[in-house]
Amino acid sequence: MKKTLIIGLCLCVASNISAQEMKDSVTLKEIVVTAQKPLVKQKDDRIVYDMKSDDESKTNSLRTMLKKVPFLSIDNEGNIQIKGSGNIRIYKDGRPNNSFTKNAKDVLEALPASLIERVEVISEPGARYDAEGVDGILNIVFKKNTDLNGIMGQLGLQTDNNGEPTGTLYLGSKIGKLDLSLNYTLADIMKSHQKNTTNNEIFYKSTGNLMQIENMQQVKGLFHIVGLEGSYDFNPKNLLAVSLNGYFYDVDIYGDASMLMTNAGKTIYSFKDNYDDSRQSYYNFDGKVDYQHLTDRKGETLTLSYLLSTSDTHQQIGENYHDWVDRPKEYDYDRYFRDNDGKFVEHTFQFDWERPISQQHKLNVGAKYINRNNASQGEQKHDERLVLANDFSHITNVAAAYAEYRYISPKWSLNGGVRYEYAYLKAKFRDGSADDYSRNLNDLVPFLGLTYRLNDANTLKLNYSSRIERPGIDYLNPFRTEDMISISEGNPYLDSSRPNRIALSHTYVSPKLVSSLSFTTSFNNDGIGQVVKDVDNKIYSTYGNIQKFSNYLGNLYLRWQPSSKTNLTLNMNCGWTQVKNDDLTMSQSRWNWGGNINFTQDIWWKLKLFLNAGRWEQQLNNVYNYAEPIYWHSISLQRSFLKENRLVAEIGIDNPFEKYQKYKQHTTQGDFTSNLISKDQRRYFMFKLTYRFGSLKSQVKKAAKTITNDDLVGQKKQS
Repeated sequence: MKKTLIIGLCLCVASNISAQEMKDSVTLKEIVVTAQKPLVKQKDDRIVYDMKSDDESKTNSLRTMLKKVPFLSIDNEGNIQIKGSGNIRIYKDGRPNNSFTKNAKDVLEALPASLIERVEVISEPGARYDAEGVDGILNIVFKKNTDLNGIMGQLGLQTDNNGEPTGTLYLGSKIGKLDLSLNYTLADIMKSHQKNTTNNEIFYKSTGNLMQIENMQQVKGLFHIVGLEGSYDFNPKNLLAVSLNGYFYDVDIYGDASMLMTNAGKTIYSFKDNYDDSRQSYYNFDGKVDYQHLTDRKGETLTLSYLLSTSDTHQQIGENYHDWVDRPKEYDYDRYFRDNDGKFVEHTFQFDWERPISQQHKLNVGAKYINRNNASQGEQKHDERLVLANDFSHITNVAAAYAEYRYISPKWSLNGGVRYEYAYLKAKFRDGSADDYSRNLNDLVPFLGLTYRLNDANTLKLNYSSRIERPGIDYLNPFRTEDMISISEGNPYLDSSRPNRIALSHTYVSPKLVSSLSFTTSFNNDGIGQVVKDVDNKIYSTYGNIQKFSNYLGNLYLRWQPSSKTNLTLNMNCGWTQVKNDDLTMSQSRWNWGGNINFTQDIWWKLKLFLNAGRWEQQLNNVYNYAEPIYWHSISLQRSFLKENRLVAEIGIDNPFEKYQKYKQHTTQGDFTSNLISKDQRRYFMFKLTYRFGSLKSQVKKAAKTITNDDLVGQKKQS
């Protein structure tokens, strides 16, 4: 009846419109109403950037697109910070990826952003992410669960004015229920490109001696990054996922140096040296297997995982001393040789269970066992005389369990959890240089997060977290390394430390403007700190649980998109840090700030303009020294060609107004003072070409849960 009345009313109105009125009426053109999907979302424990909904992701690399992501700062070298800290891990589909973390510049530049579903920034990891000692997690989630016909992929080639080429390949395919993907990067590290010069002046307070050092170093070789992943759907409820990831390099080291020791302007001694038979090789391999089962209960998931992680670092340094002036008696040799080999093997077994109790309540529980073995062997020679040798292993067994509860309502969400970890540590000195020892550690690590949604646009979040930082092999290894100016050794008796953090943040999301403002305070009263002192006019360094750390940090993210062709992104941080060492009655505090600004503009003829500038300042990490900030800037033009923009060409220049980038570090406290200046070439003219073929409609499926081990500090940084 109601429907009949409405139709009749419409007919009556239409009958009263005259023919002339119809003739004089204006014919309306087609109206298209578009709604812009928000690219940034605030979830319970993370900020999410919706990469697939950003049109620029269709032609840009992942590294370029990451400059838009909240709380991320990326310089021209690909170094990434989260809220001003570079102590982060990069995950791929919810699992840690060493290749991504250690080689962010090359890997993220090689990956097309069109493969990415979303990017997540987890600045306050909860109990399920382990008790990791990192300040943040960048999780890159690939597209999945779509169809693919044949093979898809992308080829890339990049070079610069130094002639250093980098080639990339990505392939994806699906055969029935089997999904496969392969990515590979090969780069030729040119000797002229990797040139670094360093000048350092060290003033020893006890003697008044001044050491002046000039050093030049270059490296040449190849490095490879490879990843192979596959998944098989047995049925809608059972999935098996396998991944193999590796990073390999082998480089030769060239260089020379000169050293001059004076007192009140009078020469005590001087000499020169050059590198001979020096090289470094490294490989890292991760193999993971995840089995995921979905139960009949909606949202309930059971996951079994296994991880094998192994790495090997071999460094060989040979130096020839010559042109002596007033050679001291203790330096009765002309050749210094050092050979170190470090091995790391880790086996991890893990179980995770996600169970929704109701629509608002969810429970996550899990357990893990880790068997970790670090081993180090090395020797040091003067001429052909063996002066130092090392054979050391450090075994760690960790048993962990966690429980996490989530409550979600339209306005409020609560995330609380606790993690218990038992660790058994054992050190063996196979060379007999010290007594073997063992230790048991028990840690309870809590986490609590509270989120309140004021409305659809505004969200408030408050978090508290505690973590564990276990010392890695670099910190533990007692092998004593000594050369003309320094002595260093690890401390096998280090304990884990327990940093704590409280964070408050506000996020605003609208179609044209997105902002996020956060304030974080962190503190640690038993941190692992460096001990540095003067021993006979040589710099001696080791480690101890002697450092107190406190930090107050503010972060601001703004993304303004006045039109579909213009985008402006700002990521800034500002904070105050204090480091104390009560044993040395020393402390140091400083303000620091940094961030980057990114501007993108569609011009004409499919041309895009990219402008990027930033400031990077290292936070204090000890009581002795501080580093001056580094600035960077870049400009590039990009154009796409062919159907579906399959061919993309880009030209650009990094640091056009500054040929060299200088890193300056000043030591102001302790037994000596120093001023170190390191200089690298940073003005590069770049050309990049990428070609996409096939269909970008599928990605290897991933298990919802997998293994994450991020509790170590002091692992070797490879570059």
